[in-house]
Amino acid sequence: MTTGQYQLSFLCGLLVSFCLGILCSAFLHLTFSLYFPYLVVILVIMILASGILALKQSERTWIAFLGLFFILGLFRFAAAYELLPYDISYMTGDRASVHGILTDAPHMTTDADGVQHIRYTAAVQKVVRGQAEQPGTGKLYVYTRRDSAEDSPIGEIGDVITAEGKIRRLHYYQNPGQINTRFLLRCEGITASLSASENDIKITPNTEPSYAQAFLRWVAQVRAHYFDRMAEVMPRSDAAAIFAMLFGGYEGIRPELLEAFTTTGIVHILSVSGSHISLLAAVIAWLALFFRLPRWISVMAVVLAIGIYVILAGLVPPAVRSGIMGAVAFLGLVLGRERDAQYLLVLTGLLMLVVSPLLFFHISFQLSFLATAGLLVLAPLLRSWMERLPFVVAASLSITLGAQLAVLPILAWHFNQISVSALLSNLIVVPLVDIIIILGLAGGIAAFVLPVLGSIVFAVDSLLLGVTFEMTKVMASLPFAVIVLPSMGIPEGLLYYGLLLILFMPKQYRKKAERLLLCRRRMTVLIAAVLAIVLVSWQFMKSPEMEVHFIDVGQGDAALVITPHGHAMLFDTGGTRDNAFDIGARVDLPYLRHYGIQALDYIFLSHAHEDHAAGAGAILLHMPVNHVYTAGEGTGVYARSMRIGDGNPLLMKLGTAQEGQSIVLDGVTVEFLYAPPYSEVEHLTGNEVSNVYRVCYGNASFLFTGDLVKEHEMKMIARAGDLNSTVVKVPHHGSDTSSCEDFVRAVHPSYAIYCVGEGNSFGHPRPSVVERYERVGARMLRTDRDGAIVFHTDGKSLSVHTFAEGNFLND
Repeated sequence: MTTGQYQLSFLCGLLVSFCLGILCSAFLHLTFSLYFPYLVVILVIMILASGILALKQSERTWIAFLGLFFILGLFRFAAAYELLPYDISYMTGDRASVHGILTDAPHMTTDADGVQHIRYTAAVQKVVRGQAEQPGTGKLYVYTRRDSAEDSPIGEIGDVITAEGKIRRLHYYQNPGQINTRFLLRCEGITASLSASENDIKITPNTEPSYAQAFLRWVAQVRAHYFDRMAEVMPRSDAAAIFAMLFGGYEGIRPELLEAFTTTGIVHILSVSGSHISLLAAVIAWLALFFRLPRWISVMAVVLAIGIYVILAGLVPPAVRSGIMGAVAFLGLVLGRERDAQYLLVLTGLLMLVVSPLLFFHISFQLSFLATAGLLVLAPLLRSWMERLPFVVAASLSITLGAQLAVLPILAWHFNQISVSALLSNLIVVPLVDIIIILGLAGGIAAFVLPVLGSIVFAVDSLLLGVTFEMTKVMASLPFAVIVLPSMGIPEGLLYYGLLLILFMPKQYRKKAERLLLCRRRMTVLIAAVLAIVLVSWQFMKSPEMEVHFIDVGQGDAALVITPHGHAMLFDTGGTRDNAFDIGARVDLPYLRHYGIQALDYIFLSHAHEDHAAGAGAILLHMPVNHVYTAGEGTGVYARSMRIGDGNPLLMKLGTAQEGQSIVLDGVTVEFLYAPPYSEVEHLTGNEVSNVYRVCYGNASFLFTGDLVKEHEMKMIARAGDLNSTVVKVPHHGSDTSSCEDFVRAVHPSYAIYCVGEGNSFGHPRPSVVERYERVGARMLRTDRDGAIVFHTDGKSLSVHTFAEGNFLND
């Protein structure tokens, strides 16, 4: 190979090798402090080998460099992932007084009851536990709340905070396809949280902040200025939406607007992305062209505008990454130097990962990098294929398709859907959104100089937002506006990108590939035939299996049963009592879509308490469900728990379960073991109403018990007789109100599943309950520790795996 050939391919190879090193390091759980000497020796050897081969101008030099960057990826990820000895996360579970410095402006929201919820981000300096004081490192979130009538200052960047409370791990729902928010925050150095009462928090103002802190305070004031001026002339929900378009965020936005933007594929405009940067750069470049400025001045103006915008966005990592990626894409496309921009993109991505290797698993980096690659590599080719279309249409479609094709596996894994209406919305709605963003930025500047002019601009922006909302609602209601995608794992993703590479391969490479395939056509056909035979044989030889998934929904119950032929049913759906988080929409539905489930045959609800039934509301609204079986509390109670209107026709799907009833589907039997009439228990709290269902397939059986209490456990034993089950969902999350000795002996399970929230205030599961199940030999699994728990059975054998043991980023 001649020196200097295939430079872009060589850079791409280095990037891929470095990423493979990161992936292997994460998968193998390499400990930096333990393997440091070995990694250094290997790294030095690879550097020497690469240098010697480069000096000799060997044709195999590229192989040594690929190996060098693979080892460097191993080294960097292991170093970045390991926490410092005094990191605050090592103290989780302890009550302590934490002293630190505020690194971000306090985040405050006010709920419907007028209570202010405040979140601080603090860099830890020291921790006091009892009488012992020790240094601390890392960052943590501090949560508190206070009466909104108070108008005392809540602190600003650089102030000293002292907070006392129990240190907790950051929470996220540990399910396949769920975004690992704990890891995303760890990428920003945040590793723990602490909740404190107002009296246990002290803010000491810093009257002499550093230059950096003073600058960040000014940036926070500018952002607050934008929101306050908008809120003066428009509804706060409109102000929140336009503020999100300008600087990112979802707080305060109407749920229906968010859903419409999501369905039409333009939800990215509510977070700082490369599209914002490109839009801003395009406006500045157009102004420079209008005033006929020299090219070098135009480029400097574009770069300066991007820098200012990233600063106004709060210098948050996603904004910085989007600024870099967007600038690279814009300069390459507008200046007609796509090839140079591709070099810059690959080099920028490689440098970002060398500096912060955790970004490889960060969804923001993945989407930014791949979408920019789609704009630079795929969009020009797509535009050339659409040369007969008007330029504006061809440009818009090619940019949308290029970006969507490039990020498809990421969208499939995390969101399981792609918006078909995105093509239409990018042609019609996005230009209007661009005007809203430009007017919003201009309105804030105008409000500094002439407040009346700023108010007029913001009022116009509010009207345009209303038009945009109505347009997106229409597009979201179109047939087939969204296509549901199956999740792609690593093999499927690699296959997809391989096919994409073949489809968009440059002509010179395509000809070489065609010649190679022609020379090896017999071998190619033979390999393809063998693979096809193996796949077909594996499908025919595999025994039909039932799957039972216990989903992590926090302090609640939700279990999914998938029959051998793909029919699906849910046993309880989880939920929260304070309506602060929609488990159905944000946990249950993503989980179902992750496994390709687009309809449910049945939902079986044990009783109407929100932690068992609230999630069903979102499921009924967004997914076909044939029938819902409930306990005997009455339809109105379930309507309130699900938060749907009493007159909603979806309630026609609800029917009361009858004890002794059974349903058979694909050889799977659902037995209604216990369904007490409500008249027997109406004077009690509601847990006593719990229905009990048992699912049987061959010799395997699963008992779903809701929140059944001891008194009714004894009644069920008397009525149902044989309760023996392979797996039991432990009643009432392991509370000592349930799981009496007679019940545990009657069920005699091999596995006891505890559906509990991490660090729950109830102390579930109780040690005495755990001990009872251990005495009968049951293996304990918990959703708070193990995440989603999945059983596979062919009716004879039974296997189980958990999300935590398969998640190489679980900490």
